[in-house]
Amino acid sequence: MKKTANAEQEKGQIPEETIEFPYTYTKPKCSVLFKIYKTPRQEYDAFTLVYYQESQRKRKLFSTFEAALAEADEVAKLLGSKDVDVLELRSADRAAYRRARELLDPLGISIEAAAATVAYCVKVLGDTPPSVAADYYARKHPSKIVGKTVPVVVKEFLEAKEADGCSKRYLNTLKYNLGQFAKRFQGNIEPVVGGEVDAWLRSSGLSPRTRNNIRTSLYTLFKFAEGRRYLPKDHDELDAVPVVNDRDGDIEVFTAAELTEIICCASERMVPFIVLGAFAGIRHAEIQRLEWKDVRFDEGHIEIRASMAKTASRRLVPILPTLKEWLLKYRQPAGLVVSQRNVAFELHLIAKAANQFRRASWAEAHGKTEEDLKRAEAQAKELAAKRPKGKLRSQKGEVPPGAETAEIEGWEPFAWKHNALRHSFISYRLAAIQNTAQVALEAGNSPQMIFRHYRELVRPTDAEKWFAVTAASVEAAKAAREGDKEGRIVPMPKTAAA
Repeated sequence: MKKTANAEQEKGQIPEETIEFPYTYTKPKCSVLFKIYKTPRQEYDAFTLVYYQESQRKRKLFSTFEAALAEADEVAKLLGSKDVDVLELRSADRAAYRRARELLDPLGISIEAAAATVAYCVKVLGDTPPSVAADYYARKHPSKIVGKTVPVVVKEFLEAKEADGCSKRYLNTLKYNLGQFAKRFQGNIEPVVGGEVDAWLRSSGLSPRTRNNIRTSLYTLFKFAEGRRYLPKDHDELDAVPVVNDRDGDIEVFTAAELTEIICCASERMVPFIVLGAFAGIRHAEIQRLEWKDVRFDEGHIEIRASMAKTASRRLVPILPTLKEWLLKYRQPAGLVVSQRNVAFELHLIAKAANQFRRASWAEAHGKTEEDLKRAEAQAKELAAKRPKGKLRSQKGEVPPGAETAEIEGWEPFAWKHNALRHSFISYRLAAIQNTAQVALEAGNSPQMIFRHYRELVRPTDAEKWFAVTAASVEAAKAAREGDKEGRIVPMPKTAAA
């Protein structure tokens, strides 16, 4: 009698001695009848599975009865499902297919779509497993980005910087730069697009230097936002905001002759400010915070405390012989080294006095009369009245104070160069000692910055002249100026536009 197995019997192990061949197998919800034949071979018995699918006879050979029975069960399951086409696959491939469906069906992803995605990832990632890339992306893009508006993030950022002990000057710069940004962008920070930021800066009418400064502040703000999970870790919208070519931002230095001229035209209260910039390279804001207790003559250095420094890092600046000679002349037991608060106005007065002297010297050398000078002044007023009013011009585009008639009359005006006292010190110091690392340490800059911007800007012979501008040489220059005839200084028009 031929024995028939059902779904319940397949779960157990059937003793081979109790099996009658051909063995018939059926499964509920499957109308196909499976038969297993014992097929004797020379050295062993094989087992042949036979069934019909769409009127076609299927025949498969197995080495064991259990393998043939398992195949019959698998085929019966597939014939009762939508995966009938899988029967054309080999057993191992069918198992892989079923496992793939188990993984993908809950996600609603087809095998074809999954294969295409994996193939693309492998092509792009190379030897890096897609799972590693996915884990990295998940870390960089947390699923729960906290929604915060730009004004709120700016407020938190400024509070954090203040708590970190950043200088007041730096905080004021951040408040100005980011305050403008917060006024323009009121919504959440996450959707802010780099192209919109670039368009805003381009339409602002600001100078290239100011636009670049705002961009730097925004970069720091966005990094803060990334740390607070207000932005994804790989936020790169600022890549769409290019750094503007700042033609006014080239490194400029004064010559030794110009430094002498500056000190000659400066008030006594401004001389310490000038020599600290010229012979120590200390930044303007740092000089204004400097106290006499920080100038340590006995130890041979000036301490720039972290609370005073732009970079919030303490540094020691050597007191070079020329600087020591100048500072001893103005030394006080305590208090601020420079008490004048409106330094910008003082520099304006220095430039004006220098140009008045230059004009007087030019007028005398060319035999100009008072009438000639008055005509030039009147012409300068007319030109000033025709200039378009509105947006501020850049520093280099402005007419230097006291030089309103220079272009008309043809003499070379004196113009204050941006940050030039510090630039001059770094350039001449580097030319003198040829040690980038040491100059960087003294100036509070990186060696890379010093090497990139200041190397070979001036010659060693120029450096000798610079550090030879002593109190004695300036006094001699003053005596020569004052020795000229009394009427040499020419009054300038009071209402001429700058």
